[in-house]
Amino acid sequence: MGLQKVCQVCSKTSFRHVTDEWMKRAFKFVEKGTLNMCEGCGAKYLVCPKCGSLMTRIHPALEQWEVDAKCPNPECDYEDPEIKAWDGVSAR
Repeated sequence: MGLQKVCQVCSKTSFRHVTDEWMKRAFKFVEKGTLNMCEGCGAKYLVCPKCGSLMTRIHPALEQWEVDAKCPNPECDYEDPEIKAWDGVSAR
């Protein structure tokens, strides 16, 4: 079971699965992953495929230092190889 899902932007805890074609094209790690969107403010997060925790926030102006490759759940050891290899350039 994953950590409590809490939005970093508005602190709400209600999320829904979304598909964002632009972000899938822009970020390879989003193309293969699952996005959840906060129902309070619309912030989008990549979901850990192993435990379901919110791994990292994703947005159009994303920079390399903002992205976490490791799942924040201390009980999960998942690390996304696509995020780890990302050089900070969004356009492919």
